[in-house]
Amino acid sequence: MIALPIGARAQTAPAEDPPAIVVTAPSAADRVMLRDSPVNDMVLSGDALNRQHPASLADLLDATQGSASLSNGTGNPYQNDVAIRGFQATSSLGAATGLSVWQDGVRLNEPFGGNVNWDLIAMNAVGSVAVLPGSNPLFGLNTLGGALVLTTKNGADNPGAAVTVQGGSFARRAAMAQAGGTAANKQFDWFVAGDFDEQDGYRWYTHSRVARVFAKLRWHDAVNHAELSVSHADTTLNGTQGLPVSQLAQPQSAYTWPDTVANRQTVANLVAGGRFSEQFGISGNVYLRWSDARALNSNASLGDGCDAPCAGLAPGGTAIDRDAATGYAGSLPLHDYTGAINTTLVGSGIAQRSVGGNVLIDRDVPLAGLRNDFNLGGSFEQATIGYDQHADLARLVAYQVVPLTTNARYAGVPADPRVNTIAITSHTSAFTLFVRDMVTLTPTLSVTGSLSWTSTRVSLRGTRTTLLGDDGGYNWADADGTMWYNPAYLGAHSWDAATGQLATAGVPDGALAGPQSDAVVGTHRYSRINPALGLTWNPRARIGLFASVSQAMRAPTAIELACADPARPCALPTGFNGDPDLRAVVAHSLELGVRGRIGRRIGFNAAAYRTRVTNDIQFVFAPSGLGHFANLGQTERQGFELALTADWTRVQLSASYGHVAAHTRDAFVDAQGDLVVPGARIAGIPAQSLKLAMRWQPARDLRLGANLTAVSDQVAHGDEAARQPPVPGYALVAVDAKLMPWPGLELFATVTNLFDRRYATFGVLGGNVYTGGTEQFRTPAPGRALLAGVTWRFGQGERRAD
Repeated sequence: MIALPIGARAQTAPAEDPPAIVVTAPSAADRVMLRDSPVNDMVLSGDALNRQHPASLADLLDATQGSASLSNGTGNPYQNDVAIRGFQATSSLGAATGLSVWQDGVRLNEPFGGNVNWDLIAMNAVGSVAVLPGSNPLFGLNTLGGALVLTTKNGADNPGAAVTVQGGSFARRAAMAQAGGTAANKQFDWFVAGDFDEQDGYRWYTHSRVARVFAKLRWHDAVNHAELSVSHADTTLNGTQGLPVSQLAQPQSAYTWPDTVANRQTVANLVAGGRFSEQFGISGNVYLRWSDARALNSNASLGDGCDAPCAGLAPGGTAIDRDAATGYAGSLPLHDYTGAINTTLVGSGIAQRSVGGNVLIDRDVPLAGLRNDFNLGGSFEQATIGYDQHADLARLVAYQVVPLTTNARYAGVPADPRVNTIAITSHTSAFTLFVRDMVTLTPTLSVTGSLSWTSTRVSLRGTRTTLLGDDGGYNWADADGTMWYNPAYLGAHSWDAATGQLATAGVPDGALAGPQSDAVVGTHRYSRINPALGLTWNPRARIGLFASVSQAMRAPTAIELACADPARPCALPTGFNGDPDLRAVVAHSLELGVRGRIGRRIGFNAAAYRTRVTNDIQFVFAPSGLGHFANLGQTERQGFELALTADWTRVQLSASYGHVAAHTRDAFVDAQGDLVVPGARIAGIPAQSLKLAMRWQPARDLRLGANLTAVSDQVAHGDEAARQPPVPGYALVAVDAKLMPWPGLELFATVTNLFDRRYATFGVLGGNVYTGGTEQFRTPAPGRALLAGVTWRFGQGERRAD
């Protein structure tokens, strides 16, 4: 959207407004006025970035983008994922990502899975956010539906210091600070920022802690510049997954726990550039990125491969009495073999080391007497990734998954109750070379063409070791056919298909047949040439029209390639098996739009688009919660966006609406055996989204605001054939106030979900072990929440937004 939320500094018309600009490449070294952009770009800056104090960039985009919607499958407030025009940027490892995210030329999509960890981005260090929709080939991998380009603050534009302390619902307590300044006749400037945020969360067992710091040192003169920035983030996030619909009466409860991830990241980025003449300049950056994550994922059941024929027969099935308030009392239908073991706890770790960079040559030489802006550039990233995962037997006790290795109460349990282990090393490399040229044909008409060549290579080397059988149960037989291992587990049984009876396994004393080790090995290469062509026409000072066609590619990620065998499904995001090949995803976009102003008070924009994706990759869920990645043929996302802003002296209004029709174009059979016909809705994408905002300044030092967000329903994941009712839509109201009693001091308060609506932004179809049936799971979103705080600015203070 070009018409920005109230308070954002941006351009909604081709002329007479401040010269808003958008980036033309990841390094953000060359920029173009918004009036000359052939797509419905948007730039967020100033007060729009922090008016309602968003916990992450995903929350900010949801509040400001008509075609944006949130999704949260973990229940953690810092892991909201955002979809724009039906393409996601998600923090979930293994989920398909169709948006690329860059910060000062640093690619923030993780090399292993293409996901984006929103909790690692320090919002108080971000100076502007450019939202560039469409399949832009200049931004490399994952840019199927658009790119997000973040530019960090500097000391020249943000002098002085500011400290904010805030707190509120769910025991939230947070503090942030920033400071900046200049030296040496303003040729040097510096900026530092840091924040700490901690809360218990809306649901049980969702305590989270976020700590981030950022520092930048910059030198510049009239034509040259160089800057070095370093950032570090350390976060610990807990979530509790979705709840079955039958358990939503108590939305704060947990289906199982713990589910936690600890993220660490350090980035060092060196940026430099200069102009050798008015017509020629060169710029670029090089960065190093270190990231590590450790995770624990609890499961509700451990299948023994005998659930259907053996229901109720396993002699060790554990009976656990539940709290009467939950409605589940009596025996759990878990068909396992000892009273001490009925589930698993999965631990995983990932270490990623990346080096990358961008270069851009800008050559502005007239072409046949016409104004001409020519760019030649490229980007690269190489990464080394180490991944390990293990599943340990555990016991589900009052929703908590207790690992056996730390619980000595169970006699006869082995010291190492491991089901399987995975160790993988992956090397990835991605290169993009591009050429872009914008020619101004007349004072009101310009054409932009670009062409990029993208190449990526993914290699995998590793081993999956199975200690107790592929399904994690104690199913082994004799040495002639069935693999078996670790006879120290007592009470082991197996299903004899020949006799139709449950029988003792009969493992010889001390015998070890196994473990079974499968190699995860493969090397995959993908390359493609992607074009784009755009046209802008500004026939009048306050109106502009634009049109574009573009194409971009996304290569399968390492995690998708390692979980692509339907015969051996894995648990998203931690299971791996063989290494079948997947085809690259290609997106073709078409966009038409108009933007402008009516008088000096009202701005508007509208755009219609269609993006057709070939070889789309989706995770196909099975009722067990396992699944695999697969190319599902063609999909399509088409729709339109409308936005309107009105600005008077004391009152500002804005409205934005997005319609996204996301459908499959090829039939396929989902993991439940249901036929998904062409035209079926893509899971997890709401069709409609409406955002309304009002700001009122009744007095010079008082500002009041209100927002309405309304989102339509969505098909649950794992229910691609839409056999179940959809996840319902919702409408939310938020209000905020800011009081400035004297210069330098601000008191603020925000209330979200004012009417305490119960709603969910994520749904998935799965098996409920407490009832033994299949039903829809939803992740309850937060209820009403209050956030209040104080900001003190001193020195020159942060420059106020327009």
